Amino acid sequence: MPAVDMIDTKAKQNLKMNTIDGAFAAMSDNLSNPFLGLYALSLGASISQIGMLNAFPTLLGNILQLPYGILAGRISNRKALIAIGSLWNRCSWLLIAFLPFLVKLEWGVSILIVLATLRVVGATLGVPAWIAIQAEIVPKPIRGRHYANRNIIMNIVALAAVLFAGKILTLRYPVNYRILFVLAWITGLVSLWAFLQIKVQQAPQSTRTSAAQREKRGFSLRHNKDFAYYCLAFFVWSLGVNLISPLTPVYFIQDLNGTEALWAYVQSAAIIGTILCQRYWGRLTDVFGQKNIMVKAGLGAAMVPFWWFIAPNPLLGLAVQFWGGIMWGGHNLAAFNLLLEVTPDSSRSLYVGVYNALIGLATAGGQLLGGYMAELMGMRSVFFISFVGRLIALVFLSRVAGGFDQPMGWKDLGYPFVRSRRSLQS
Repeated sequence: MPAVDMIDTKAKQNLKMNTIDGAFAAMSDNLSNPFLGLYALSLGASISQIGMLNAFPTLLGNILQLPYGILAGRISNRKALIAIGSLWNRCSWLLIAFLPFLVKLEWGVSILIVLATLRVVGATLGVPAWIAIQAEIVPKPIRGRHYANRNIIMNIVALAAVLFAGKILTLRYPVNYRILFVLAWITGLVSLWAFLQIKVQQAPQSTRTSAAQREKRGFSLRHNKDFAYYCLAFFVWSLGVNLISPLTPVYFIQDLNGTEALWAYVQSAAIIGTILCQRYWGRLTDVFGQKNIMVKAGLGAAMVPFWWFIAPNPLLGLAVQFWGGIMWGGHNLAAFNLLLEVTPDSSRSLYVGVYNALIGLATAGGQLLGGYMAELMGMRSVFFISFVGRLIALVFLSRVAGGFDQPMGWKDLGYPFVRSRRSLQS
């Protein structure tokens, strides 16, 4: 009997609302986040201020993951914690839309940076608790398929939202941005409503106290080697990725002589690749485990900066990003599921907080270091260094023991196609 058929009605309803929550969250995020920098430029921001707009929220939001993780492990109503953070996150878009125009012109960009930073501080408040809840509401045997289907829907919505936003931006300023941010607020509230429909069992006081005590004295990288190697692998991986993440569009335009219009299509190719591959990777993760897929897809994702390194013209960017979308789709799907497996049930929120804080430091450090290295040795060299760094990260990842270690060779990447063919013949 398929695993999904063994899930009770309550669990199925939870999975449904979890998907609706993700879809409206993706809609809200993609109506707003990709255009915040353009909004700042319209307000008169300098290049350095654009950098602050990206760096400050990322760094502070991730550093706070450790105290947020401790908080999530010590309170009974984790949904309330997530709701408070989500409500502030969504309502911040209203302030961002109007407040910069209610102050002196020279203060507008500074106010925007402060609001964007505070928005992320609220948005990340419930992240450790949310991840812990995901481990409870999504049965382990179907995690690959559920998150694959959820990611497909989220990416389709994201693509539609970005294309719709492009049409809205053709309207006059500042009406265009106000429309986008108000829509982001509305769709974000719908996402919050869907999440609140998810039924989560609250732990009794005695259990919470015991869990808090275990968190206080039981957290140890030395005694949880899988988690330690996972963190080390992703710290190095994030450094490698973020060396080039802010530089890629600049490299595309300045070094490969691409255009902004073509870059939009290149980005769309990545989203399309991610959408098309989700069910494929979902089937593989459920059969062969998370680590196997992370290593296989991770090797493909590691090749992305190498493809950029050797790309002779901007048109090949379409193929590079399409390839990247496919490989990142598998890597990210398995990475989230493996994180659930290497963190203990009793103190998952704390472990996730530690992980997110480390990755936040790697992200901010990689972005700053990448810009410095690009000025020192040129952007093409940084792309090659990113490629090498990702390969080193995969070596550390291979030391992590997955939830189950079903042997997997390269030929097993064709398993979903073979299985589908056999189903048609039977």
